Amino acid sequence: MEHKKLLSDLDRAVSEATDEATRRELEHLRERLSSPEMLEMARELAARPRNRRRDPVLEFHDPLVPSVLTAAGCVIATAACLFAVVDGLKSPVGYFAGHSFNLWVAAAIAGAFSVGFAALSVMRVFSIRCDTSGMISSTSGARWKKLRVGAMRWEEIRSLTERATDRVLEVHAAEGKVLEVPMRVVNYPVLKQHLDNMVRLYGELGAAPLS
Repeated sequence: MEHKKLLSDLDRAVSEATDEATRRELEHLRERLSSPEMLEMARELAARPRNRRRDPVLEFHDPLVPSVLTAAGCVIATAACLFAVVDGLKSPVGYFAGHSFNLWVAAAIAGAFSVGFAALSVMRVFSIRCDTSGMISSTSGARWKKLRVGAMRWEEIRSLTERATDRVLEVHAAEGKVLEVPMRVVNYPVLKQHLDNMVRLYGELGAAPLS
C-alpha cells in the first residue's frame, strides 16, 4: 500500500509539474519505482513482519570539535606516544632542547591526549536521524539551543529555505511547522539532496528556488 501511495503521489506531482525538466525527472523516478524488481521488493516487504529496529537509519551530526582538528590531534598524540615507547625500551630518559625527561611519562601523557581527542571526535552538539518514515533531530549544549528541534514525516515536507545569515536550513512542513537544521552538519550535501527529493515528491512544486 505504501508503494502504491508513493506512485500515486508521483502521478500527482507529474501532473502538477510546472516545467518540462521537473516532469521528466519525476517520470524517470516513477519508471524506476515501477520496475519489476521494485515491485517484487515491495511485495516482499509487505509480507515481512514489521521490525522498526531493522529499518535503515542515517545520522548526520555537528561535532563538538571540528573533525579535522580531532583527527590531527589524535594522529600526532598517537605518533608521539609510540615514539616515546620505542625510545623508552632503549633508555627511559630522553632529551629535548637540552632538557632531560622520562620517556614513559611522556608516553603516558601523549596516550592520554590521544584518547582525549578520540573522545572529542564522538561528542555531538546536534544530530539528526533519518529513517524510512521521517526524521528527528536533537541538540545538546548551548550552540544550537535556539533551533526548533522535533520530528517530521517525509510526506509533511513542503519546501526548504537556506538562511545564509546563520547557515541554517529551514524545513517547512504542512500547517506552518518548521524544522531547523544547521548546514555545518557532517555530509550536509547528502542530507540536502535527500530533502530536495522529498520536496519533489511531496512539496510545493513551482515554489521559488532556494536561496
